[in-house]
Amino acid sequence: MNHLQHLEVRMRAEQHIGDMRQKELALRISTLEACDPDKLFCDEIQALVQEAISELPPTSREVFVLSRMKNMPNKEIALQLDLSVKTVEFHITRSLKQLRVRLKDYQFLWSFL
Repeated sequence: MNHLQHLEVRMRAEQHIGDMRQKELALRISTLEACDPDKLFCDEIQALVQEAISELPPTSREVFVLSRMKNMPNKEIALQLDLSVKTVEFHITRSLKQLRVRLKDYQFLWSFL
């Protein structure tokens, strides 16, 4: 009789553990569905780019923002900032080099982007 009672308790415990695992699995799946990994990854890269841009010297930062984010031609940037076109090109090259160094761990994605 004790043996049968022990088996019954054991079976109920195993069933309870199975139910808990099922609930945990369902919770994990629902939280993964709620989060968009592509958006999270994109946000992370954007944050790294913004941080790298903020660390540029002021003139390089301003030139880079006007060129890459506001799509201004180098000639207009040179006129607006009272620089030569070659100086604008220098600042853009310098900024891109620093960004490449900063984002080297994400370089494998560039072929996909």
